[in-house]
Amino acid sequence: MKLLSKVLLILTALFLVVVSFLAYKVFWDPENTKQVFYPLTRHERGLLRSGDIILRRGYGMFSDGIIRVQSSKYPVSHCAMILADSGKFHVMHSLSSSVSPIDGAQTQGLQRFLNESVPGSILVVRFKSNRDTVQQIIDKVKYYSDLHVPFDHEFDRSDTTKYYCTELFQHCFSGVLKRDIFEGQLDSNATGVYDLTTFLDTSLFEVIINHHDNSVKN
Repeated sequence: MKLLSKVLLILTALFLVVVSFLAYKVFWDPENTKQVFYPLTRHERGLLRSGDIILRRGYGMFSDGIIRVQSSKYPVSHCAMILADSGKFHVMHSLSSSVSPIDGAQTQGLQRFLNESVPGSILVVRFKSNRDTVQQIIDKVKYYSDLHVPFDHEFDRSDTTKYYCTELFQHCFSGVLKRDIFEGQLDSNATGVYDLTTFLDTSLFEVIINHHDNSVKN
């Protein structure tokens, strides 16, 4: 009986530890702003590189509106660039003050970005170029993120003092490449806003992780 009691006590303690850990991840982890923990597998995290672009569908009417007006194969509404630093992953992106304490370009933890994503909506793509070019683009995005350049609430492409999410990357890619890989998608976009379809152009970007199709690069 004593042995059985010890086993039950150990199992109960382990159960409470697991429940406490899950509760922390879901409700109290400072990187979790939604009550939904969005996981990536160990294999998926092992595929990530600095410079990869991660796309998601966000919550709310604004995200729904973006999806309605763009002719995208997948319902995604926001993008960020992954930055690997000392074994930890962050993202650099531009957010409106309506959904973020910081208005504009900023860096935040990858897990927080994931937790603010609708389940099953993550896509990760990689620009088809050499590492030196990609590093130059990373450095440019990091420069604007560190400056906290304001969010472009007017979505005015002629104003280069502030950037909405895709506009930040259009500016940085164009500055390094000396050509605008985003320009072509404006021909099929009546809004005149840089949307996310360029990142889904397989002649320019390779798909690394696709939770819409449940596919992952080997």
